[in-house]
Amino acid sequence: MDYRNAFLWYQWDPTKWFIATCSYLGLATNLRVFPNNEIIKGALAMKLKSLKQVQDAVRWPVPPEQLPVVTWETYAALMTSSEVQEESKSRTLILISGFIHDVSTFLEEHPGGSKLLTSNSGLDMTASFFGDRADVRLKRLSMMRVGILAGGVERPAEHATPESQRLYIAER
Repeated sequence: MDYRNAFLWYQWDPTKWFIATCSYLGLATNLRVFPNNEIIKGALAMKLKSLKQVQDAVRWPVPPEQLPVVTWETYAALMTSSEVQEESKSRTLILISGFIHDVSTFLEEHPGGSKLLTSNSGLDMTASFFGDRADVRLKRLSMMRVGILAGGVERPAEHATPESQRLYIAER
């Protein structure tokens, strides 16, 4: 058991200074000090606990492993069926890097206007999407994923997990 409440020399702890003075005068012996590394690990654990609460309050995109895999045939049938064409008026789906995205909630915010997205609903927009600042757009787009197109890409790209989610605090 450490006799100190505040382990750094400059931290105010009158008891620590009293006991240290007694030790200096020979009135206290065999004082125990907890290793600094263990103190730092404890402080880090408390910071991570606090960060875990913040992390849990953030809405993260669905991991690629949990998205449904849709074949080309199913996707093509989905986009050409009259039932889906009716639904596409309220739900705009685009394909980028093998991921199917529902961009319906983004139509009004899109810099190119909603017509650009609705006119390309159901199409592969990968080539048009990548360019300057694609990394910023990928972070936002990752929240709109609804599926993965089987055979759309050899494997999900390295940007499938946004940079902000790569460092993830897991439960012990």
